[in-house]
Amino acid sequence: MGQARQEQLGETEAGVAAGRRQRHRSPGRPRDPAAEGRILDAAIEEYLETGAAGFTIDGVARRAGVGKSTVYLRWSDKNALIVDSMLARSAAIEHVDTGSLRDDLVALAGNLLRFLLDPVGFATFRITVDAVASQTRQQVATELAARHRSAAARVFDRARERGELLDPAAVQLVAECLYGAVTVKVISHGLADGVPGDDALAASCVATVDLLLPLLRRSPAG
Repeated sequence: MGQARQEQLGETEAGVAAGRRQRHRSPGRPRDPAAEGRILDAAIEEYLETGAAGFTIDGVARRAGVGKSTVYLRWSDKNALIVDSMLARSAAIEHVDTGSLRDDLVALAGNLLRFLLDPVGFATFRITVDAVASQTRQQVATELAARHRSAAARVFDRARERGELLDPAAVQLVAECLYGAVTVKVISHGLADGVPGDDALAASCVATVDLLLPLLRRSPAG
């Protein structure tokens, strides 16, 4: 038998053997489509319990009921995981479109205030403060600040599209003042007394927005 024929038979037999092994191999564990959500939730809960110093991928994986490799398949490091966890939890804050600049700003402030007065929401605030103090976690604070600026920018852009005149020099200042006022309210209130009623929250946000609106309405020349 020629050498070429022998090599062909060898390749055929190897292929048959490989196919036989494949048929008898146990099927791999299917990918869990809900794992990502559990991991994102577990990351916030882990941070609530351990803080920055004790936060680890191992701890998140155990809390989520997945292997550490499952976490690393989706996130390269714990900072990236923290950013995505915070953004996933806070995404609904920005979904406002009432058709009115004043009402949009009231809704934006109200959503943020309710979120931060919840223990999980307050954890995202805690993460942000920790991140500002840590050079290795600056990405966390930067990403969250960019998200809030983007949400406010969409509110102002829609107002301009409706023909409302806004002082461009005041837009960023008003957004910062609005978010700053909400943050101070959260710090002052704390979590011990629970979340205020809807009427109290709305009244607080309306008062803040009405204080800031004249700055936006002022003509550029004024």
